[in-house]
Amino acid sequence: MAESKSVLPDSETTSGDLQFINSGYRLVSDDKAFADCVLAWAKRIARAEAASETPTIDDDIIVRDYVRGVQGLLDSLIDPKEVNPIEKAVNEVDAAAMVVTPRGIVASANAEAQKRFHAVQGQVNRFDWLDPVSLSDFDEVRDGAQVSANQKNAVVRTCDEQSIRGLAEVYTLPAERPGQHYIVIRALETRWASAVDVILKDAFNMTTAEREVSRALYETRDTAHIARIRKTTPQTIRTQIRTILRKTETTSQVDLIRLIGLLNARAGHGQPSKQAAWQDPWGNYRVLRRPDGRRLAYSWTGAEQGVPALIVHGTAQGYLLGRQIENRLRQAGIRLYAVIRPGFADSESCPKSDFLSQQAEAIEWLVDRLGIQGVPAIGIGNGSASLFYLAARRPGVFSRLLVTGLLRPYSEETIGRFSPTQKVLIKLLRYAPRTSETLGRVCYRYVQQKGVDWYLAQGWKDVPQVRQIFDNPEIMPHIRKACELTLTANVRDYLREVLIQWDMDPEILEAVTCPVMHMHGTHDRSVTAEEATALAAKLKNFTSEEVPDAGYFLPYEKPQLFADRIVKTVLG
Repeated sequence: MAESKSVLPDSETTSGDLQFINSGYRLVSDDKAFADCVLAWAKRIARAEAASETPTIDDDIIVRDYVRGVQGLLDSLIDPKEVNPIEKAVNEVDAAAMVVTPRGIVASANAEAQKRFHAVQGQVNRFDWLDPVSLSDFDEVRDGAQVSANQKNAVVRTCDEQSIRGLAEVYTLPAERPGQHYIVIRALETRWASAVDVILKDAFNMTTAEREVSRALYETRDTAHIARIRKTTPQTIRTQIRTILRKTETTSQVDLIRLIGLLNARAGHGQPSKQAAWQDPWGNYRVLRRPDGRRLAYSWTGAEQGVPALIVHGTAQGYLLGRQIENRLRQAGIRLYAVIRPGFADSESCPKSDFLSQQAEAIEWLVDRLGIQGVPAIGIGNGSASLFYLAARRPGVFSRLLVTGLLRPYSEETIGRFSPTQKVLIKLLRYAPRTSETLGRVCYRYVQQKGVDWYLAQGWKDVPQVRQIFDNPEIMPHIRKACELTLTANVRDYLREVLIQWDMDPEILEAVTCPVMHMHGTHDRSVTAEEATALAAKLKNFTSEEVPDAGYFLPYEKPQLFADRIVKTVLG
């Protein structure tokens, strides 16, 4: 075996090499180290490119040692705790918990909330679990969430299908940025855990009588009833409650009940909640078995007996389109099928097969299985590549295409427009596939730790227009849901997904015979107006529309326009 050599002109370890190695080891312990790591990789890639036209960074001795060390640290670490405030509010308790916008769109929910509150991320919650007697209390908190400075809380009564009653705390989540207002809803355990009695005694120095009053207040919320069962006066109970509030440093009975509820939830279970598995937002999820035994999932929305069409999701762009678009599809009489591409959710990929070709083959199999050959198809971002591949290989499988995003393989010019993190990851995939997997694992760890907001920030935080979207609580639940679908992929499949845009045939569109309608936003860095115009001039069946004030997340930024284009594509 040939001896590994550094791609650097001087193979001796330099101070820059030491800084590079140090940035890797800090990654798993210093949450501010990621930006330093990206910068260090960018410099190392630039030096490698300057030293060779075809750099092979994986063979660099220093890089190899770096990767071995970081992989070892990652293997030895336990899963990190979530620190993102939305994810933390949902996952720090074992009881049902969800976060919603003031309009009721579910931003996040744990597994228990899916059952108890019928929560589906990205969809509007019906609040049919809320007891009507608590509606005014809930509305007061929701109204308060409209104003960031007006943070309110309440304890409300709940009622399920079997008329079993319970309690839930409702409070506004402090906004990290202006305009971000959310409401946290968490079920309170109504049974009294014996450990709570010990906590109230030891931590708050409560007497036996005060602990008994606290329990009665928690279970009944009725001071007159407590006075009757304790054979004393309401005034005495109120005096005891004031003492309890002082000892627990709470300011109201609502705060006290909320505190005891949390103590019950944690003492009764002692474990954080089970994170909810990714859930189909449309409620029409199906998983099929292909002839080779691999699973392929799909769903649909719109009119049940409507004109069929197909949509293919992209990276960080799912098939949840939002209520506005979905209502329009129903009104227009369109049944929109969504294929969950191999490698995501329940759809299985083949590790030995080319990722782009297997995506196209899966779509082709589903189209044939559903009997919808010749339908219009919509491709979002990376999802467009598999549609191009299939349409070129099998003319007539689609009647027309509506696509967003990149039209050609990555080029140096395209990559130059991306964020630093995107640039480094894309180039590592090309020059150092083993190293890119290590960085991918680090990224996944950060997503676990900080939530999908961190993932989004790495790609688009430097685009002012996109930052405005991230500050919009009515749009972000849809993007969060899309990202969660993307992150159901394992690290290797996610990296293969990124590589799709390297693997595209640069002449693929020339082989597509059906009409292609392309949409791109003015601040979409994956394609420019000049590139789209040049392609439209070259291809007779290709048209492009530039959308002002939109970008990579165009379907979420301009839902009415996107709905119009879907209807036009499907119905003509």
